[in-house]
Amino acid sequence: MYIQKFVKGIIGENQNGMSWEDAKSILRTHQGIYSNWWRHKGLITPLDVALVLTDANLDRHLHDYSSFGKESPFISLAAGCVERDTLLEQNHLYSAKDTALDFATGAGSHAGVLFFGWVVVGLSPAVCIESVAESVRELNVYHRWSPYQLEGEITAKVHIPANQLERAEWWEPGSTAPYDEFPNPHYQPPSAILNIRELF
Repeated sequence: MYIQKFVKGIIGENQNGMSWEDAKSILRTHQGIYSNWWRHKGLITPLDVALVLTDANLDRHLHDYSSFGKESPFISLAAGCVERDTLLEQNHLYSAKDTALDFATGAGSHAGVLFFGWVVVGLSPAVCIESVAESVRELNVYHRWSPYQLEGEITAKVHIPANQLERAEWWEPGSTAPYDEFPNPHYQPPSAILNIRELF
């Protein structure tokens, strides 16, 4: 497994999305980011989680989001991607922040929120394991062709704890820098779970 940093873009309130106060509250009150499935269902059980974390539902989340998104237990996160152009013998980098910002603000047409954080990612597909995110952008792991591969998606499951979210940014329409930023007072960097031990 490895630690992957990410950016999560959420549409702003003027598009029936999230307000800046709600975004700050997610960090301040330890809520974290809920999947649409949990937010709409309310109370959930471990059995409920086991029944929805399936390969078929992950595929629907990735390729049929317009009809499945409101009930998806998965959470799309941007982590950046590399496109290989074999004809020109070049690699093209796609920024996680640019991808998340484009989604959150509708390419700069309305306000949006960006969350910055980290998740634990498995080296192999592990859809049924709730605590491990899926690197669906990684062609050595997920081989199926996808029109969305260059969005650089890492897919979390059910919930991202608030202490894994470093900060939030509020972006206004057409801006080139965040209008406001809120650091998470409860953020825990991933160093506590890394395999490095200090000397006695």
